[in-house]
Amino acid sequence: PSRTRPGPQPPIRATGRRRALLVGINYPGTSAELSGCVNDVLAIRGMLLSAGFPAEGITVLADPMHKCPGAAGPPTRANMLRGMQWLVAGAQAGDSLFFHYSGHGSQQPDRTGMESDGYNETICPSDFNSAGQIIDDELWTHLVSPLPSGARLTAIMDCCHSGTGLDLPFNWDSSRGVWREDTNPSHSLGDVVLFSGCQDDQTSADGDMSLFKVGGAMTNAFVRAMAEGPFPTYPELLHRLHRQLRSRGFTQRPQLTSSQAFNVRERVFSLTEGFEPNR
Repeated sequence: PSRTRPGPQPPIRATGRRRALLVGINYPGTSAELSGCVNDVLAIRGMLLSAGFPAEGITVLADPMHKCPGAAGPPTRANMLRGMQWLVAGAQAGDSLFFHYSGHGSQQPDRTGMESDGYNETICPSDFNSAGQIIDDELWTHLVSPLPSGARLTAIMDCCHSGTGLDLPFNWDSSRGVWREDTNPSHSLGDVVLFSGCQDDQTSADGDMSLFKVGGAMTNAFVRAMAEGPFPTYPELLHRLHRQLRSRGFTQRPQLTSSQAFNVRERVFSLTEGFEPNR
């Protein structure tokens, strides 16, 4: 019998369901203290509210909490993992989800042999000294794996060693204009993109002044890039990010990774529209 290729898939309609988990950790009173991470959360929250995310759909975990009115709790390891479960619970095609992390990032040796560089990328909860760090495998399990086809998660990780922080299988090589697939890819159904503050082997700066408040370089660059105009293509958005960082003297290079190898030149970036089914 003859076989026919399936026709084009119908567009996915937005459900209007929008949720966000924002985590900012300054580690006050410790040797690891930072100064701008809670400011980052406030900046991203403002951006999301302007984009149509409802206030009740945005959960914030912040340390110190008194600098972030409305924070749901401290960003302990347990709270962060619970927040991730809340973010993706019941997700369906057409949902808009958002995850933002600003704090310390690190690396730990990978003993499974799955990481091409021999290291797992990690993020550091406020209680990481006692409860441990959260490795990229756990982030993938909690944020990426549960999503169905057509559900969108946009993530920003403003921390050191964040390049492949969600363990997504496709890494955009902007110099050659191609997607590069991981040696040991972790594939999933959802539509997930991560904008990370730097490459895996780079550090991310915590010293960008925006409205006289210290904040993460990547977060402030992203907010300013989005303010330049809505619906940029992905290359245009990356160009804006690079330009914003360079203009303030930062050498870190943001990285784009994705769960799908989509057409970067044609797809428009939006926080709330343009849902892509799994291909």
